[in-house]
Amino acid sequence: MTKLKTITIFALLLFLSLPAYPLDKSDLNPKKMMGITSDILDIFIDGKSDNLRKYISVEWLDEKNINVKNYQINNYGPKFYDVLYAGGDICVATIGGDEWTHLLIFKFTNERGTYRVVPRGFAESSKEYIDPWWHVSSYIGEKKDKDK
Repeated sequence: MTKLKTITIFALLLFLSLPAYPLDKSDLNPKKMMGITSDILDIFIDGKSDNLRKYISVEWLDEKNINVKNYQINNYGPKFYDVLYAGGDICVATIGGDEWTHLLIFKFTNERGTYRVVPRGFAESSKEYIDPWWHVSSYIGEKKDKDK
């Protein structure tokens, strides 16, 4: 009987230690993704890319065998942003400056209750930078002549 109680208690503790949420991407909360995307883009505007490290997927870093402290996180230098859409495991936003606008897609994962972004990889211009977005479309808007 003692052995059965021990097994039952062990099974119960194991069950209670499991995450209370499924890890399916369809269960990601769009409002939460939009909020985190706004937090990330606020950091882009502030230019403090070191603060972006905490948003990078730990699972992605482990898979790539990367120590995030050895890299900078790419953040452009936007003056404004607009978070447009969130659904599934992505969040879409635009960022821009005086004469440019880029479209960014962030891919999210839920790592034990913490939402993080899955990077596309390293920046094309420098392998010292990680691009935190999954996709970028550069210069999506037309440059406007200020004299017109």
